[in-house]
Amino acid sequence: MEKSYYQGTLEMIENANRKQEIMDKWEAECIRLLRSGAIDREDHNRGLLFGVALENVADGWLCGERTTKAYKNLKHF
Repeated sequence: MEKSYYQGTLEMIENANRKQEIMDKWEAECIRLLRSGAIDREDHNRGLLFGVALENVADGWLCGERTTKAYKNLKHF
């Protein structure tokens, strides 16, 4: 029996290698931002740093999708 698109997506989400790849990119982006000089290394908002790093990593997948109706719909949930 053929897998549904939904099931295939769930398998991609659960893939340990994909999770590690995302974590590695996020960690590298956090370090890049810390070293950038854009924030005080000794006194900064960690939530902001982590969130911006996540957004920057996500930009690699979104590639202009933020203006689409589908993106705006998903953001509301």
